[in-house]
Amino acid sequence: MKKQVKLWVSLLLISILILSGCSEKVADTANGAVDSETQTDKDDGKSEDASSTSEVAAEAEATPEKVEKVKITFWHNYGADVEAPYFEETILPMFHEQYPNIEVEVIAQGNDQYRESIVISAGTGTTPDVARLDLSDISGLAKMGALLPLEDMAGFDELSQNVFKGPLSTNLYQGQYYGLPLDTNCKTAVFNMNTLNEIGLSEVPTTMEAFIEASRSAGKPTISVSSAGEWDFMPYFWLFGGVITDESFAKATGYLDSQASIDAMKDIVALHDEGILTIKEIDGTVDAWDGIKSGEYATFFEGPWFFAFTSDWKELNLKPAVIPSYKGVTTSVVGGESIGIFSTSEHTEETFKFVQFLLSEEVQVLMGKEMGQMPVLKAAASNEEFNSDEVWSVYLEQLNTAQTRVPSPESPVIQVHLKDAFDSILRGEISVEEGLSEAATLIDEALAEE
Repeated sequence: MKKQVKLWVSLLLISILILSGCSEKVADTANGAVDSETQTDKDDGKSEDASSTSEVAAEAEATPEKVEKVKITFWHNYGADVEAPYFEETILPMFHEQYPNIEVEVIAQGNDQYRESIVISAGTGTTPDVARLDLSDISGLAKMGALLPLEDMAGFDELSQNVFKGPLSTNLYQGQYYGLPLDTNCKTAVFNMNTLNEIGLSEVPTTMEAFIEASRSAGKPTISVSSAGEWDFMPYFWLFGGVITDESFAKATGYLDSQASIDAMKDIVALHDEGILTIKEIDGTVDAWDGIKSGEYATFFEGPWFFAFTSDWKELNLKPAVIPSYKGVTTSVVGGESIGIFSTSEHTEETFKFVQFLLSEEVQVLMGKEMGQMPVLKAAASNEEFNSDEVWSVYLEQLNTAQTRVPSPESPVIQVHLKDAFDSILRGEISVEEGLSEAATLIDEALAEE
């Protein structure tokens, strides 16, 4: 019996050992299968991840990165008849095609109250990103802190070297440039050749002395001036020998009230009293543009836009000419506009791209030919289209002797003092000496405010 029990115990132990061994093998086999399956899954995961990454990369490469579109605002005072439509219908689409991510909202402000609108917006923090500004207003707006200094903008150095120094200098205030010139201009004489023939001159006179003598003999008004304001009147005041300030634009007394200025103003007053020179704003006479076209006047001084807007000037027998010299000197007035970026702009880089675009040669030439805007870019001004043109060539020649108005933050005040003095003198309300002396003192006070 004991033997049988031992036998059964032995068999049981053997069975357990056999079963244990099988279990280990099964476990090992199962574990191996699981490990193999897990590794396969891992490998498959890596393959899927790699495939997914490749697809994303390929899709990213196929789809261009979306660039955020920004909107900037541009104010201008271009004329509604020709300038503004051409700018908005031709120039602006060119920019949008070149920079599709920059939308420019153009707002025409009109010319009458444009300066006031700019100043009010600057005072209330509602300025646009960028605006076309009269060159005489840059320093005043810079003094207010309304404009952004531009030297640190990428591309400024290149632009500043490529534009004319004269117009560029009007953007300088206390050692920094707060704008860039956008267009420049000056006035030349516009003659009606039919009227010249009526007063006995077959050609454009080279001297004012000859022209005045012919006008006196004919006994008719031949020179039209729109007003005694700075832009309209200064070419005549300078032509006859008048002076406003010293060369540094720091002092008016001793210059505006000098004997040379007194003599110049007396010559103009004499022509006005004789009826040879008329001033529309004072005399209520016919507008200069209308009068020159009809032949009522023989000449007036005007900018290049007159010919851009008067398509039939040749048929009317009109002709541009360098202003006839007086006592051997010819001169005129430099005008023009700058473009400035306001300090409130949130998109200065995009705005400066717009500035660079407007100062490109292609755009400067187009704006010159189609809008009457004399280019400030040297390459554009030397373009054969301008030098061979019978109008532009005259203005480019006159520009060499044209003078700049007083560039000062107090320019609006100075203009008022000058106009008040000239108006009072021409109306006979005050003597030449007293009027110029008072104006010189007031202008010195304004210059001291800088």
